[in-house]
Amino acid sequence: MTITQRQVVIWGLGILIIGNIIFFLVFALGRDWFTAATPGISALINLALLEAYRRGWRHAPNVLIVIASVTAASAISLLPRGDVVGFPMALLFPAALALAMTGPLWVIASALLTAAIYAGRVIAAGISLNIADPIVYLMLVGILLLARAVLDTTARQADEARRRAEAAQAQAEEQARALEAANANQQAQLDEQRRLLDLVATLEIPAITLANGVLFAPIVGNLDSRRSALLTSRLLNAAHHQRAHHVIIDISGVSMVDTAVAQALINAAQALRLIGCSVTLSGVSPDVALTLTQQNVQLSDIITVRSPQEALTMGHGGQLSDNQRQVDRVDNRRRRDVYAGGK
Repeated sequence: MTITQRQVVIWGLGILIIGNIIFFLVFALGRDWFTAATPGISALINLALLEAYRRGWRHAPNVLIVIASVTAASAISLLPRGDVVGFPMALLFPAALALAMTGPLWVIASALLTAAIYAGRVIAAGISLNIADPIVYLMLVGILLLARAVLDTTARQADEARRRAEAAQAQAEEQARALEAANANQQAQLDEQRRLLDLVATLEIPAITLANGVLFAPIVGNLDSRRSALLTSRLLNAAHHQRAHHVIIDISGVSMVDTAVAQALINAAQALRLIGCSVTLSGVSPDVALTLTQQNVQLSDIITVRSPQEALTMGHGGQLSDNQRQVDRVDNRRRRDVYAGGK
C-alpha cells in the first residue's frame, strides 16, 4: 500500500479532529466546560486547516505544528515531584506531528518551541526543573530525527527505484515498438520478395492467352529440373483457372534439348491431358530434331508443329483432327529419317 504525504496530512488532521471531539465530549459530560473548551476550539481549528489543505493551501501542516507546540507547552499542567517539576513526554506530541507531516527542520523547531515555552512556564512559576528530563527529551527528539532520516532515505530509494522501473519499462516499450517496426519492415520485404519471385516465375514460364481456350507457353533458356517442375505446375494452374483446352509449348528458345528435357515436356503434356487439355509442341529446330532422333527420344504422344501460328490454324479452335494427327506423326517420322540419313 502506497501512502502519499498529502494523505498523511489529511489523515493526521482527521485523527486530531476525532481525538479533540472525544476529549470535548468527555469533559462536557463531566460539566468541566472550561477544560472542554480547549479540545473543542482545537477541533474547529483542525477542521479549518483540513479544509484549507484540501483546497490547496500547503502551509496548513506548518500552522498546525506551531499551534500544537504552543498548545501542548501551555496546556500541560505543572505537576512538581517534590520540589522539582518533570518534563512530560507529552511535549513530544508536536515533534511527532512534525515528523509525520513535515520535515526534519520542523521537528527541531517544534521541539525547541515546545521546550522553550514549557521551560519558561516552569521558571516563571519559580519551580526547579529536573535536569534529567530535558536530556531525555532531547534524546527522544534526536531519535525522531533519525527515524525521519530513515523514512526520507527509504522514500528516496523507493522513488529512485520507481523512476528506474519506469525508465526500464519505457525502454522495453521502445524496444518492443522498434522490434515491431523491424518485424513489419521484414514482413514487407518478404512480401516484396514473394511478389518478385512470383513475377520472375511468371516471366520465366509465361502462359499467354492466344485465343479462346488456347494458351501459349514460350520457353527460353535451359530447362533444368527446377524449371521443369515449374513448367508443369504453372501450365496446370493457368489451364485450370482459364479453362483452357489447348496448350501450345514453344521450345524455339531452348538452348539444348536432351532426354531430360524431352521427358519433362512429356510429363507436362501428360499432366495437362489429365485435366482435359491437348498439347502441341512448336519450334522444334533441325538440330533439336536430330538430337532427339539420335537419343531415340519418342515424342509420338505430343503433336509437333513448326510455329505457334501453324498450331492455331490447324483444326477447330486449335484442336487437331484424327487424320491430321496421323499425317503429322508421319511427317515427323519422315523428318527424323531424313535427318538421320543425311548424317
